[in-house]
Amino acid sequence: MTATDHRSPFPLELWSEAVYSRRSIPATLAAGAYAPGAAAPEPAEPAALPDERRFPLVAPPLRLRPAGAGPADPSVLAALLHYSYGLLQHDLTPGGWPLHRAVASARCRYPSELSLVVPATADGHRPAAVYRFDPVHHQLALLHRAVDGTAADGAALDGTAADGAAAEPAGGPGSARFLVITSRFARTAQLYGDYAPRLCAQEAGMLLGAVHLVAAALGLRTRPGRDRETLLELCDGWTPGEAEHPMGYLEIDSAAEPGAPVPWLPPELAAVLRVRHSGAAIFDPAPVAAPAALLVDLGAALAAAPFADFSCHLLVRRVTGAPPGHYVHTGERLESVRAGDPLPMLEQIGQTEGRVSLNFRSVACTAYLAVRRGTALARFGADAFRQVHLVAGAAAHLVSVVAARHGLSARVHNGYDAATAERLLHLAPDEETVLFQVAIGAAGPAAGFRLPVVF
Repeated sequence: MTATDHRSPFPLELWSEAVYSRRSIPATLAAGAYAPGAAAPEPAEPAALPDERRFPLVAPPLRLRPAGAGPADPSVLAALLHYSYGLLQHDLTPGGWPLHRAVASARCRYPSELSLVVPATADGHRPAAVYRFDPVHHQLALLHRAVDGTAADGAALDGTAADGAAAEPAGGPGSARFLVITSRFARTAQLYGDYAPRLCAQEAGMLLGAVHLVAAALGLRTRPGRDRETLLELCDGWTPGEAEHPMGYLEIDSAAEPGAPVPWLPPELAAVLRVRHSGAAIFDPAPVAAPAALLVDLGAALAAAPFADFSCHLLVRRVTGAPPGHYVHTGERLESVRAGDPLPMLEQIGQTEGRVSLNFRSVACTAYLAVRRGTALARFGADAFRQVHLVAGAAAHLVSVVAARHGLSARVHNGYDAATAERLLHLAPDEETVLFQVAIGAAGPAAGFRLPVVF
Protein backbone atom coordinates (compact mmCIF):
# COMPACT_ATOMS: atom_id res chain seq x y z
CA MET A 1 0.00 0.00 0.00
CA THR A 2 1.23 3.47 -0.77
CA ALA A 3 -0.05 6.91 0.03
CA THR A 4 -1.09 7.41 -3.59
CA ASP A 5 -2.96 4.23 -4.43
CA HIS A 6 -4.77 3.40 -1.17
CA ARG A 7 -8.54 3.26 -1.59
CA SER A 8 -10.76 4.85 1.00
CA PRO A 9 -12.94 2.24 2.75
CA PHE A 10 -15.69 4.81 3.22
CA PRO A 11 -17.23 6.16 -0.03
CA LEU A 12 -19.82 8.93 0.05
CA GLU A 13 -22.71 6.50 -0.45
CA LEU A 14 -22.02 5.05 2.99
CA TRP A 15 -23.67 7.97 4.76
CA SER A 16 -27.25 7.50 3.62
CA GLU A 17 -27.39 3.85 4.66
CA ALA A 18 -25.02 3.62 7.60
CA VAL A 19 -26.27 6.66 9.50
CA TYR A 20 -29.95 6.70 8.63
CA SER A 21 -30.57 2.96 8.49
CA ARG A 22 -29.17 0.37 10.83
CA ARG A 23 -29.78 -2.54 8.51
CA SER A 24 -27.36 -2.23 5.64
CA ILE A 25 -24.28 -0.67 4.17
CA PRO A 26 -24.14 -0.40 0.37
CA ALA A 27 -22.03 -2.72 -1.75
CA THR A 28 -20.05 0.31 -2.92
CA LEU A 29 -17.51 -0.28 -0.16
CA ALA A 30 -13.94 -1.27 -1.02
CA ALA A 31 -13.36 -4.73 -2.49
CA GLY A 32 -14.43 -7.53 -0.20
CA ALA A 33 -17.60 -5.90 1.15
CA TYR A 34 -20.76 -7.99 1.26
CA ALA A 35 -23.88 -7.13 -0.66
CA PRO A 36 -26.70 -5.75 1.53
CA GLY A 37 -28.65 -8.57 3.12
CA ALA A 38 -26.18 -11.27 2.14
CA ALA A 39 -24.66 -13.56 4.71
CA ALA A 40 -21.06 -12.74 5.48
CA PRO A 41 -18.71 -15.51 4.38
CA GLU A 42 -16.07 -16.78 6.74
CA PRO A 43 -13.10 -14.60 5.81
CA ALA A 44 -9.63 -16.00 5.39
CA GLU A 45 -8.05 -13.36 7.58
CA PRO A 46 -4.28 -12.98 7.30
CA ALA A 47 -2.40 -13.55 10.53
CA ALA A 48 -2.40 -10.31 12.51
CA LEU A 49 0.67 -11.20 14.55
CA PRO A 50 3.83 -13.06 13.57
CA ASP A 51 4.88 -15.99 15.74
CA GLU A 52 8.49 -14.88 15.94
CA ARG A 53 10.16 -11.66 17.09
CA ARG A 54 8.05 -11.27 20.22
CA PHE A 55 8.79 -8.72 22.94
CA PRO A 56 7.31 -9.45 26.40
CA LEU A 57 6.05 -6.40 28.28
CA VAL A 58 6.51 -5.88 32.00
CA ALA A 59 3.45 -6.26 34.22
CA PRO A 60 1.32 -3.10 34.10
CA PRO A 61 1.03 -1.09 37.32
CA LEU A 62 -2.14 -1.06 39.39
CA ARG A 63 -2.11 2.75 39.39
CA LEU A 64 -1.45 5.34 36.71
CA ARG A 65 0.84 8.15 37.77
CA PRO A 66 3.00 10.64 35.83
CA ALA A 67 6.35 8.91 35.53
CA GLY A 68 8.49 11.71 34.16
CA ALA A 69 9.62 9.31 31.44
CA GLY A 70 8.54 8.42 27.94
CA PRO A 71 7.80 5.09 26.22
CA ALA A 72 11.48 4.12 26.52
CA ASP A 73 10.64 3.32 30.16
CA PRO A 74 9.31 -0.29 30.04
CA SER A 75 6.77 0.34 32.82
CA VAL A 76 5.37 3.41 31.03
CA LEU A 77 5.04 1.55 27.74
CA ALA A 78 3.32 -1.41 29.42
CA ALA A 79 0.88 0.85 31.25
CA LEU A 80 0.07 2.90 28.15
CA LEU A 81 -0.76 -0.14 26.03
CA HIS A 82 -2.52 -2.18 28.70
CA TYR A 83 -4.88 0.52 29.93
CA SER A 84 -5.60 1.76 26.41
CA TYR A 85 -6.49 -1.55 24.76
CA GLY A 86 -5.41 -4.36 27.08
CA LEU A 87 -7.39 -7.27 28.46
CA LEU A 88 -9.02 -6.04 31.69
CA GLN A 89 -11.95 -8.38 32.37
CA HIS A 90 -13.37 -11.71 31.30
CA ASP A 91 -16.77 -13.33 31.80
CA LEU A 92 -17.42 -16.78 33.18
CA THR A 93 -20.56 -17.74 31.28
CA PRO A 94 -22.04 -21.02 29.99
CA GLY A 95 -21.52 -19.83 26.41
CA GLY A 96 -17.80 -19.23 26.70
CA TRP A 97 -15.28 -16.80 28.09
CA PRO A 98 -15.88 -13.37 26.56
CA LEU A 99 -12.79 -11.21 26.94
CA HIS A 100 -13.16 -7.49 27.59
CA ARG A 101 -10.58 -4.87 26.74
CA ALA A 102 -10.30 -1.24 27.86
CA VAL A 103 -12.74 0.10 25.25
CA ALA A 104 -16.23 -0.93 24.22
CA SER A 105 -16.56 -3.20 21.18
CA ALA A 106 -19.62 -4.66 19.46
CA ARG A 107 -19.99 -8.15 20.95
CA CYS A 108 -16.28 -8.19 21.88
CA ARG A 109 -15.11 -8.60 18.27
CA TYR A 110 -12.35 -6.00 18.72
CA PRO A 111 -11.48 -5.33 15.07
CA SER A 112 -9.03 -2.55 15.98
CA GLU A 113 -5.29 -3.08 16.03
CA LEU A 114 -2.91 -0.82 17.96
CA SER A 115 0.65 -0.49 16.65
CA LEU A 116 3.75 1.49 17.57
CA VAL A 117 5.57 3.13 14.67
CA VAL A 118 9.21 4.14 14.81
CA PRO A 119 9.75 6.73 12.04
CA ALA A 120 12.79 6.52 9.80
CA THR A 121 13.67 10.17 10.44
CA ALA A 122 13.04 12.53 13.33
CA ASP A 123 10.74 14.74 11.28
CA GLY A 124 9.19 12.11 9.01
CA HIS A 125 6.34 9.60 8.97
CA ARG A 126 7.80 6.72 6.95
CA PRO A 127 8.13 3.72 9.28
CA ALA A 128 11.51 2.24 10.06
CA ALA A 129 9.94 -0.30 12.44
CA VAL A 130 6.42 -1.26 13.48
CA TYR A 131 5.45 -3.16 16.63
CA ARG A 132 1.93 -4.48 17.24
CA PHE A 133 0.36 -4.84 20.67
CA ASP A 134 -0.93 -8.31 21.53
CA PRO A 135 -3.37 -7.70 24.42
CA VAL A 136 -4.07 -11.35 25.22
CA HIS A 137 -0.41 -12.20 25.76
CA HIS A 138 0.63 -8.68 26.89
CA GLN A 139 3.40 -8.60 24.31
CA LEU A 140 4.58 -6.69 21.28
CA ALA A 141 5.31 -8.32 17.94
CA LEU A 142 7.69 -6.83 15.39
CA LEU A 143 5.61 -6.49 12.21
CA HIS A 144 7.93 -4.51 9.99
CA ARG A 145 11.49 -3.31 9.75
CA ALA A 146 12.85 -1.22 6.90
CA VAL A 147 15.76 -2.71 4.98
CA ASP A 148 18.08 -0.09 6.38
CA GLY A 149 16.32 0.12 9.73
CA THR A 150 17.98 -0.46 13.07
CA ALA A 151 15.19 -2.22 14.98
CA ALA A 152 16.45 -5.01 17.19
CA ASP A 153 15.24 -8.61 16.99
CA GLY A 154 14.48 -10.66 20.06
CA ALA A 155 15.17 -8.07 22.76
CA ALA A 156 13.03 -8.23 25.86
CA LEU A 157 11.06 -5.23 27.10
CA ASP A 158 11.72 -5.94 30.75
CA GLY A 159 14.38 -3.23 30.89
CA THR A 160 17.34 -5.52 30.26
CA ALA A 161 19.33 -6.54 27.23
CA ALA A 162 20.44 -10.09 26.53
CA ASP A 163 23.57 -9.57 28.66
CA GLY A 164 21.50 -8.27 31.59
CA ALA A 165 22.40 -4.62 31.18
CA ALA A 166 19.67 -2.00 31.06
CA ALA A 167 19.08 -1.16 27.42
CA GLU A 168 16.58 0.17 24.93
CA PRO A 169 17.62 -1.11 21.51
CA ALA A 170 18.00 1.47 18.75
CA GLY A 171 14.81 1.44 16.74
CA GLY A 172 13.07 -0.50 19.50
CA PRO A 173 9.46 0.10 20.54
CA GLY A 174 10.49 2.53 23.25
CA SER A 175 11.68 4.91 20.54
CA ALA A 176 8.30 4.87 18.78
CA ARG A 177 6.82 8.30 18.12
CA PHE A 178 3.40 7.29 16.82
CA LEU A 179 0.57 5.02 17.88
CA VAL A 180 -1.44 3.91 14.84
CA ILE A 181 -4.96 2.47 14.86
CA THR A 182 -6.02 0.15 12.05
CA SER A 183 -9.14 -1.98 11.67
CA ARG A 184 -9.92 -5.47 10.40
CA PHE A 185 -13.53 -5.22 9.27
CA ALA A 186 -13.82 -8.97 8.69
CA ARG A 187 -13.76 -9.74 12.42
CA THR A 188 -16.92 -7.76 13.04
CA ALA A 189 -18.51 -8.71 9.71
CA GLN A 190 -18.64 -12.35 10.83
CA LEU A 191 -21.46 -11.30 13.15
CA TYR A 192 -22.74 -7.99 11.73
CA GLY A 193 -22.24 -8.46 7.98
CA ASP A 194 -22.60 -5.26 5.97
CA TYR A 195 -22.96 -3.12 9.08
CA ALA A 196 -19.43 -3.89 10.27
CA PRO A 197 -17.61 -0.80 8.89
CA ARG A 198 -19.82 1.52 10.94
CA LEU A 199 -19.04 -0.39 14.14
CA CYS A 200 -15.34 -0.52 13.29
CA ALA A 201 -15.21 3.25 12.72
CA GLN A 202 -16.91 3.85 16.06
CA GLU A 203 -14.46 1.62 17.91
CA ALA A 204 -11.45 3.27 16.25
CA GLY A 205 -12.59 6.63 17.62
CA MET A 206 -13.09 5.21 21.11
CA LEU A 207 -9.63 3.64 21.04
CA LEU A 208 -8.07 6.93 20.00
CA GLY A 209 -9.78 8.59 22.97
CA ALA A 210 -8.58 5.82 25.28
CA VAL A 211 -4.92 6.20 24.29
CA HIS A 212 -5.13 9.98 24.68
CA LEU A 213 -6.60 9.67 28.17
CA VAL A 214 -4.15 7.05 29.47
CA ALA A 215 -1.17 8.92 28.04
CA ALA A 216 -2.24 12.05 29.94
CA ALA A 217 -2.46 10.07 33.18
CA LEU A 218 1.12 8.90 32.61
CA GLY A 219 2.33 12.44 32.02
CA LEU A 220 2.78 11.91 28.27
CA ARG A 221 1.67 14.41 25.67
CA THR A 222 -0.10 13.03 22.62
CA ARG A 223 -1.47 14.79 19.57
CA PRO A 224 -4.42 12.84 18.13
CA GLY A 225 -4.29 12.94 14.34
CA ARG A 226 -6.89 12.54 11.60
CA ASP A 227 -4.86 13.71 8.59
CA ARG A 228 -5.23 11.08 5.88
CA GLU A 229 -1.91 11.62 4.13
CA THR A 230 0.06 11.36 7.36
CA LEU A 231 -1.89 8.25 8.32
CA LEU A 232 -1.18 6.56 4.99
CA GLU A 233 2.51 7.38 5.26
CA LEU A 234 2.61 5.85 8.73
CA CYS A 235 0.96 2.69 7.37
CA ASP A 236 3.11 2.42 4.25
CA GLY A 237 4.59 -1.01 3.66
CA TRP A 238 3.19 -3.05 6.55
CA THR A 239 -0.62 -3.18 6.47
CA PRO A 240 -1.95 -6.34 4.74
CA GLY A 241 -3.71 -4.79 1.75
CA GLU A 242 -7.47 -4.42 1.96
CA ALA A 243 -7.73 -6.78 4.93
CA GLU A 244 -6.76 -3.95 7.27
CA HIS A 245 -7.81 -0.32 7.03
CA PRO A 246 -5.85 2.67 8.42
CA MET A 247 -8.11 4.60 10.81
CA GLY A 248 -6.20 7.11 12.97
CA TYR A 249 -3.01 7.91 14.85
CA LEU A 250 -1.55 9.75 17.82
CA GLU A 251 1.85 11.42 17.97
CA ILE A 252 3.65 10.75 21.25
CA ASP A 253 5.44 13.45 23.25
CA SER A 254 4.50 16.11 20.77
CA ALA A 255 4.40 19.80 21.54
CA ALA A 256 0.99 20.78 22.86
CA GLU A 257 -1.26 22.46 20.34
CA PRO A 258 -1.85 26.17 21.13
CA GLY A 259 -4.97 26.41 23.27
CA ALA A 260 -5.35 22.61 23.48
CA PRO A 261 -7.44 21.59 26.51
CA VAL A 262 -5.82 19.73 29.37
CA PRO A 263 -7.32 16.21 29.41
CA TRP A 264 -9.85 15.51 32.15
CA LEU A 265 -8.55 12.84 34.52
CA PRO A 266 -10.50 11.17 37.32
CA PRO A 267 -8.64 10.14 40.47
CA GLU A 268 -7.42 6.53 40.26
CA LEU A 269 -8.01 6.23 36.51
CA ALA A 270 -6.59 2.70 36.43
CA ALA A 271 -9.21 1.46 38.89
CA VAL A 272 -11.97 3.19 36.90
CA LEU A 273 -10.84 1.57 33.66
CA ARG A 274 -10.69 -1.87 35.28
CA VAL A 275 -14.37 -1.67 36.27
CA ARG A 276 -15.68 0.10 33.13
CA HIS A 277 -18.17 -2.04 31.24
CA SER A 278 -21.16 -1.75 28.94
CA GLY A 279 -23.59 -3.92 30.87
CA ALA A 280 -25.02 -7.33 30.06
CA ALA A 281 -25.99 -8.56 26.60
CA ILE A 282 -29.45 -7.05 27.13
CA PHE A 283 -29.09 -3.60 28.68
CA ASP A 284 -31.84 -3.33 31.28
CA PRO A 285 -30.52 -1.14 34.11
CA ALA A 286 -32.14 -0.68 37.49
CA PRO A 287 -34.12 2.58 37.88
CA VAL A 288 -31.55 4.15 40.19
CA ALA A 289 -30.71 7.87 40.26
CA ALA A 290 -27.19 8.81 39.21
CA PRO A 291 -25.22 11.14 41.52
CA ALA A 292 -25.17 14.87 40.76
CA ALA A 293 -21.41 14.71 40.19
CA LEU A 294 -22.03 12.69 37.03
CA LEU A 295 -23.12 15.82 35.14
CA VAL A 296 -20.22 17.85 36.51
CA ASP A 297 -17.72 15.25 35.33
CA LEU A 298 -19.44 14.87 31.96
CA GLY A 299 -19.14 18.59 31.35
CA ALA A 300 -15.46 18.67 32.32
CA ALA A 301 -14.57 15.54 30.35
CA LEU A 302 -16.29 16.62 27.14
CA ALA A 303 -14.74 20.09 27.35
CA ALA A 304 -11.32 18.38 27.34
CA ALA A 305 -12.08 15.87 24.56
CA PRO A 306 -9.31 15.36 21.95
CA PHE A 307 -11.45 17.07 19.29
CA ALA A 308 -13.91 19.92 19.69
CA ASP A 309 -16.07 19.62 16.55
CA PHE A 310 -18.99 17.71 18.09
CA SER A 311 -21.99 18.41 20.31
CA CYS A 312 -23.50 16.36 23.11
CA HIS A 313 -27.21 16.34 23.85
CA LEU A 314 -28.09 14.72 27.18
CA LEU A 315 -31.62 13.55 27.93
CA VAL A 316 -31.77 13.28 31.73
CA ARG A 317 -34.38 11.15 33.50
CA ARG A 318 -32.99 10.51 36.98
CA VAL A 319 -29.92 12.37 38.20
CA THR A 320 -29.83 13.67 41.77
CA GLY A 321 -30.30 17.43 41.89
CA ALA A 322 -30.94 17.79 38.15
CA PRO A 323 -34.52 18.22 36.89
CA PRO A 324 -35.43 15.81 34.09
CA GLY A 325 -35.03 17.35 30.69
CA HIS A 326 -32.92 18.03 27.63
CA TYR A 327 -29.41 19.41 28.24
CA VAL A 328 -26.69 20.43 25.77
CA HIS A 329 -22.96 20.52 26.39
CA THR A 330 -21.59 24.02 25.83
CA GLY A 331 -18.10 25.03 26.86
CA GLU A 332 -17.35 23.44 30.20
CA ARG A 333 -20.86 22.66 31.38
CA LEU A 334 -24.18 21.15 30.44
CA GLU A 335 -26.91 23.74 30.03
CA SER A 336 -30.64 23.13 30.17
CA VAL A 337 -32.56 23.41 26.90
CA ARG A 338 -35.97 22.07 27.82
CA ALA A 339 -37.44 20.86 31.12
CA GLY A 340 -39.70 17.84 31.50
CA ASP A 341 -39.46 14.07 31.33
CA PRO A 342 -37.65 13.20 28.07
CA LEU A 343 -39.03 9.65 27.93
CA PRO A 344 -41.31 10.37 24.92
CA MET A 345 -38.30 11.77 23.02
CA LEU A 346 -36.12 8.83 24.01
CA GLU A 347 -38.68 6.30 22.83
CA GLN A 348 -39.25 8.12 19.55
CA ILE A 349 -35.55 8.42 18.78
CA GLY A 350 -34.56 5.00 20.07
CA GLN A 351 -36.54 2.90 17.62
CA THR A 352 -35.49 0.44 14.96
CA GLU A 353 -38.06 -1.17 12.69
CA GLY A 354 -40.90 0.18 14.83
CA ARG A 355 -39.64 -1.14 18.16
CA VAL A 356 -37.94 0.66 21.05
CA SER A 357 -34.39 -0.63 21.16
CA LEU A 358 -33.77 -0.68 24.94
CA ASN A 359 -35.42 0.09 28.26
CA PHE A 360 -35.19 3.90 28.35
CA ARG A 361 -37.62 3.96 31.28
CA SER A 362 -34.93 2.79 33.69
CA VAL A 363 -31.85 4.63 32.42
CA ALA A 364 -30.42 7.58 34.34
CA CYS A 365 -29.67 9.56 31.18
CA THR A 366 -28.81 9.10 27.52
CA ALA A 367 -26.16 10.99 25.58
CA TYR A 368 -26.43 11.74 21.84
CA LEU A 369 -23.14 12.73 20.21
CA ALA A 370 -23.60 14.69 17.00
CA VAL A 371 -21.14 15.93 14.37
CA ARG A 372 -21.29 18.47 11.56
CA ARG A 373 -21.75 16.08 8.71
CA GLY A 374 -22.30 18.71 6.01
CA THR A 375 -19.15 20.63 6.84
CA ALA A 376 -17.11 17.43 7.02
CA LEU A 377 -18.37 16.19 3.65
CA ALA A 378 -17.55 19.51 2.02
CA ARG A 379 -14.05 19.48 3.46
CA PHE A 380 -13.04 15.81 3.38
CA GLY A 381 -15.32 14.12 0.85
CA ALA A 382 -15.47 10.35 1.29
CA ASP A 383 -12.95 10.51 4.13
CA ALA A 384 -15.48 12.45 6.23
CA PHE A 385 -16.97 9.19 7.50
CA ARG A 386 -13.69 8.15 9.12
CA GLN A 387 -12.91 11.67 10.34
CA VAL A 388 -16.16 12.30 12.21
CA HIS A 389 -16.28 8.84 13.77
CA LEU A 390 -12.87 9.50 15.32
CA VAL A 391 -14.22 12.77 16.73
CA ALA A 392 -17.43 11.30 18.16
CA GLY A 393 -15.80 8.04 19.25
CA ALA A 394 -13.16 9.78 21.34
CA ALA A 395 -15.94 11.68 23.14
CA ALA A 396 -18.01 8.50 23.58
CA HIS A 397 -15.14 6.81 25.40
CA LEU A 398 -14.98 9.73 27.83
CA VAL A 399 -18.70 9.34 28.49
CA SER A 400 -18.17 5.67 29.34
CA VAL A 401 -15.25 6.45 31.67
CA VAL A 402 -17.26 9.13 33.49
CA ALA A 403 -20.10 6.64 33.97
CA ALA A 404 -17.69 4.02 35.33
CA ARG A 405 -16.26 6.51 37.81
CA HIS A 406 -19.74 6.82 39.33
CA GLY A 407 -20.49 3.09 39.38
CA LEU A 408 -22.64 3.14 36.25
CA SER A 409 -22.56 1.41 32.88
CA ALA A 410 -22.57 3.24 29.55
CA ARG A 411 -24.02 1.34 26.62
CA VAL A 412 -23.33 2.43 23.05
CA HIS A 413 -26.45 1.37 21.16
CA ASN A 414 -27.00 2.12 17.48
CA GLY A 415 -30.68 1.29 17.61
CA TYR A 416 -31.90 4.82 16.93
CA ASP A 417 -33.49 6.80 14.13
CA ALA A 418 -31.00 9.48 13.09
CA ALA A 419 -33.58 11.60 11.24
CA THR A 420 -35.89 11.65 14.28
CA ALA A 421 -32.94 12.51 16.53
CA GLU A 422 -32.03 15.45 14.33
CA ARG A 423 -35.59 16.75 14.41
CA LEU A 424 -36.30 16.32 18.13
CA LEU A 425 -32.88 17.51 19.28
CA HIS A 426 -33.14 20.54 16.97
CA LEU A 427 -29.92 19.84 15.10
CA ALA A 428 -29.04 21.94 12.06
CA PRO A 429 -30.92 20.43 9.08
CA ASP A 430 -28.70 18.75 6.47
CA GLU A 431 -25.66 19.66 8.57
CA GLU A 432 -25.61 17.82 11.91
CA THR A 433 -26.22 14.14 12.51
CA VAL A 434 -26.07 11.83 15.54
CA LEU A 435 -23.34 9.17 15.46
CA PHE A 436 -23.56 7.77 19.01
CA GLN A 437 -26.44 6.99 21.34
CA VAL A 438 -24.99 6.17 24.78
CA ALA A 439 -27.39 5.04 27.52
CA ILE A 440 -26.15 5.40 31.11
CA GLY A 441 -27.61 3.42 33.99
CA ALA A 442 -27.04 1.16 36.97
CA ALA A 443 -26.69 -2.22 35.31
CA GLY A 444 -27.76 -5.20 37.38
CA PRO A 445 -25.75 -8.43 37.65
CA ALA A 446 -25.55 -10.57 34.53
CA ALA A 447 -26.14 -14.31 34.35
CA GLY A 448 -22.42 -15.03 34.62
CA PHE A 449 -19.51 -13.66 36.61
CA ARG A 450 -17.20 -10.91 35.39
CA LEU A 451 -13.70 -11.21 36.77
CA PRO A 452 -10.87 -8.66 36.66
CA VAL A 453 -7.63 -9.49 34.91
CA VAL A 454 -4.71 -8.39 37.07
CA PHE A 455 -1.09 -9.18 36.22
